[in-house]
Amino acid sequence: MPIDHTSGSLPRVAVLLATHNGRRWLPEQLESVLAQEGVEVEVFARDDASTDGTAEWLSEQAANEPRLTVIASDGASGSAAANFYRLIQLAPADREYYAFSDQDDIWVPTKLASHVRLSTQLAADGVSSNVTSFTSDGERSLVKKDFPQRRFDYLLESPGPGSTFLMSRRLVALARDYLDAPRSEAPPQYHDWLLYVLARAHGWTWHIDSVPTVDYRQHDSNVMGANVGARSAFSRLALVREQWHRGQARLLTRVALSVADDRHRPELERMLHLVENTNLRSRCALARRAQQLRRRPRDQWIIALLISTGVW
Repeated sequence: MPIDHTSGSLPRVAVLLATHNGRRWLPEQLESVLAQEGVEVEVFARDDASTDGTAEWLSEQAANEPRLTVIASDGASGSAAANFYRLIQLAPADREYYAFSDQDDIWVPTKLASHVRLSTQLAADGVSSNVTSFTSDGERSLVKKDFPQRRFDYLLESPGPGSTFLMSRRLVALARDYLDAPRSEAPPQYHDWLLYVLARAHGWTWHIDSVPTVDYRQHDSNVMGANVGARSAFSRLALVREQWHRGQARLLTRVALSVADDRHRPELERMLHLVENTNLRSRCALARRAQQLRRRPRDQWIIALLISTGVW
């Protein structure tokens, strides 16, 4: 459960920073993390085979900043998610809270403290939020993620960018147990999906806050951008047509089943049957559940159409 800090001690947050060729933006990101107010911050960074001097810069900073620890790389991970997964496995297991940090954003100074407060007040093991995307041209816009949560939205979408996440110790422990367990298939391709699925399927509370806490930098090297505009829509549709998204939904449903209690298991087993079968009867049954699968009303209509026509 989230920890009560009425005694006056500052909450201790371990920030897991994954880097890869981010030297250009990393100083501004790290500065905003270390400047967090009302919490005790420790940063654990792991570089993933950068070639632009990122690893060397991190080592130089760690030599003069006791709150920054560089975790030695044990080989290239191959993706941002895999890097975050290694951080979950390698970072100290005894911190009160954990947060993910990208290498190119800017955090609002009260980000962590406000999310710790929400975690305590709402007994939430996970907190995320809206973000404000911005470009090098100075264009800023709200990226809204706080639509009301649905019964099975965690099988098809995350609760916002992973860079907004605050997670309890027991949630990160659950993720570590999942990652450490021998298995035949790779974990989900996005780390934020995994943490959200584990929390929700386990029956724990996750809160998506309306207040933006991250300035979310948009650039050509984004692994996952703000998902707005025609270009992003076409990219997502291509993934849907290639059955990539359905494949991830199957995997996430199996992850959910691995931690679900007896009360939720029958319903999840039914969902797994529906996402694993593409016959007309299964498509119609799954399409009828579209309101349970996505948070935003527009997305519910879209996913219902894609499922019923066999595109998804």
